[in-house]
Amino acid sequence: MSPSAAEFRRAWGKFPTGVSLITTRTQEGAPYGTTANAVSSVSLDPLIVHLSMAKTGMTCANIIRDGRFGINFLREEDAELALFFAKASGEDREKVPSDHTTFASGTIALNDALVTMDCKVVQQVRAGDHIVFIAEVNDLEVREGRPLVFYEGGFAGVAKD
Repeated sequence: MSPSAAEFRRAWGKFPTGVSLITTRTQEGAPYGTTANAVSSVSLDPLIVHLSMAKTGMTCANIIRDGRFGINFLREEDAELALFFAKASGEDREKVPSDHTTFASGTIALNDALVTMDCKVVQQVRAGDHIVFIAEVNDLEVREGRPLVFYEGGFAGVAKD
C-alpha cells in the first residue's frame, strides 16, 4: 500500500526544520517574501544551497525570471513574521519588512535575520509539484541569536545549553 500525501506530510512534521523568509522581486521590482523551510546546504566548494518551491507560486516565477533569491534565516522571535508570509496573499507578500538592505546583486536581505544569503541559480530541477533550485551563495552574513524552528505544524525555538 502506498502512503498518502497526508501521511507523508505527517511523517515530515516529525522532522524539525529551520524557518526562512525567501526574498525575491516582482516583475515590477517590488520586494516579495515567502516563508519556506525546504532549504539546505549542498556543497562547501563551491558554496551551494538548494531551495524547493511550489512551481505554481509567484516566488517560483520570480526566481525563474531573475535567477536570484535571498535566504533569510528567521529568529525564534519571528514566528508572527513567518506565519504572515506563509499565509499572505500575493499582494501582501510585497510587504517585506522595511528594515532590509540589498546585496550588491539587488537581492533583499532582512537586517534582523539570523543569517542572510544572496543566491544565484545555477540549476533547476522539476520534482513533482515543485521546482528545486540549486544556487551558488555569492554573499552571506551571519549574526548571533537563536533560530525559529518548524515542528509538527507549529513554530518553536531551540533550547541550547
